[in-house]
Amino acid sequence: MCKSRCSSIISVILVSFCLLLSNINAEILFEEDFEGGKLDEKKWHPKAEWKIIKPEEKLAALGKGVMDTAGGEANTTKEKNFKDFIFEADFNAKKGGSLTGFVFGAQDLANNFYMHQISATGSNHTPNHLRWHIRLKGAWQVFPIAFLKGEKVDPEVWYRSRWIVENFNFKVFVLESEDFWKNPRGAKMRKIADWTDKSRQFRSGAVGFRASGGEHMRYDNVLVYDIGDDPFSVDPSTKLSTVWGELKMEQ
Repeated sequence: MCKSRCSSIISVILVSFCLLLSNINAEILFEEDFEGGKLDEKKWHPKAEWKIIKPEEKLAALGKGVMDTAGGEANTTKEKNFKDFIFEADFNAKKGGSLTGFVFGAQDLANNFYMHQISATGSNHTPNHLRWHIRLKGAWQVFPIAFLKGEKVDPEVWYRSRWIVENFNFKVFVLESEDFWKNPRGAKMRKIADWTDKSRQFRSGAVGFRASGGEHMRYDNVLVYDIGDDPFSVDPSTKLSTVWGELKMEQ
């Protein structure tokens, strides 16, 4: 009986240790919290239209800086080899346009990339749709599809987005940022879209955001990591620098 109990205890310890190691080894591919007061041009291409401003909302996760843009077209990370990953970011579609633009698979800044818009309530472009775009050789292809299960996204509200990008397929989840950051590991995000590019254009590339004239949007807490990893594997009560960087929970 004693040997059996000891064996069980040892097994539990070993399993726990293995889980701990797997969490510690979670690989963060990219992170950005816009806390530096200006755009970090070591990470991003220079962009005059990307302004780092103090958040207007009293939401701790936003910290002291968010990125505000109202035009200037696409901008991306300098890193351009993202392939099969999870991309997360907080976003706020301002009433000027009620749209947000997320860039994936970018081969360059102007002519070849995916650009997918979360179109919020009140948008002049198919509101409460995911507007899937392919930018190929400078020409646009657009495929607007209504959010799943009648879901809605409101302007002037911060949401956390999660994009699972794998083998030309995109799955998109959202949750109000205020609710998400209370418990990042246990947050129940809502799936709003699922789309596959049947033309299979861009297997890998840079990631970023896009705003055209008349569109006003804000972003914060960008995080890219491998599918299957858990970047929230520590108690979210500090700056979380140990495992997944300085995303902002307390200021």
